[in-house]
Amino acid sequence: MTVLESEMHKIDTMTPSTRSAVRDCVFSILAHFASSDQHGPIPVKRLFLMTADLLVDSDIIIRPNFLGGKGAGGQKFVQLFESEQPEKFPNYEIPENIALLIRQIIWELYLQGILAPATKGRTGIVVSDRDTWVFLDAFILTPYGVQILTDTSGRIRVYDPDGYLANFTNSNPPPDTEMMRYLHECTSVFRGGHLLASVILLAIASERLIEVLAEYLRVALGDPNGTTWYNQKYAKKRDISVRFEAISAKLMDEYGEKLNDEKLKEGFQSVVPLTFETIRLARNDIAHLAKREFTWNEVSGFLHNFVQYYGYLNQIIKLLVNNPK
Repeated sequence: MTVLESEMHKIDTMTPSTRSAVRDCVFSILAHFASSDQHGPIPVKRLFLMTADLLVDSDIIIRPNFLGGKGAGGQKFVQLFESEQPEKFPNYEIPENIALLIRQIIWELYLQGILAPATKGRTGIVVSDRDTWVFLDAFILTPYGVQILTDTSGRIRVYDPDGYLANFTNSNPPPDTEMMRYLHECTSVFRGGHLLASVILLAIASERLIEVLAEYLRVALGDPNGTTWYNQKYAKKRDISVRFEAISAKLMDEYGEKLNDEKLKEGFQSVVPLTFETIRLARNDIAHLAKREFTWNEVSGFLHNFVQYYGYLNQIIKLLVNNPK
């Protein structure tokens, strides 16, 4: 195992909730900088230490003994910024996997265009190489980054994969494993800026979700009604949009009143088809060589809307499980 593989393994073994909480702490510090017009240059080490203090306040890590242990009056991590250290950038007794994750998150934010490297002349930090033009040990918040970090609309942070996927993994009933495999890949390539691949993978996840709904409907309707409908009206259709129409018609016919009672009918007839068709048509534009380009915000919107879309369908699946014919 290489050093990089070893470091990634240490991060991957953390619980998704812990990884998401660490990301939230980094974002919170950056949001503070963004909202207070402190757009940089900001030393990476300062962000690292401020994040560590917030992790202590959030009970994610404990204050090390050399800072006063658990006591409220202990020294802050950020107070170490100006002090000499035996290493250029030690972990300051922060658990290694969390220290590695903080560094990885900061690097991802560079790649996502939320942070940009500062130039050496603006950092106020002494470095030995006078020819350094791009200085990664300090950053500035990009205008795009400021916009993202100060957004108060409550949008789901799709660039936090653990937080995003928790919308599905914590649902009841649990999500389909195959759909989650595509969603996991989708969030990975999205964070890397591969927008066409993100749309394609999200569309596959969407189609898998429709397939799962059809299977639950078949089982809920039983034999021969469910089996006949599934074999004759659904499975034989190649086009996923035609299959969706077949599910919609059968659901309304068999469970329309129940869906209305459970406040699911309106969502299924409005939010669900709109999101399904938007994602499907976007994928078709790619497949049919329409040369369509996507912005980061547009694909972010697809991912955001998919959560509500899934929520309605998962509630309908739960209704089918509890109300077989």
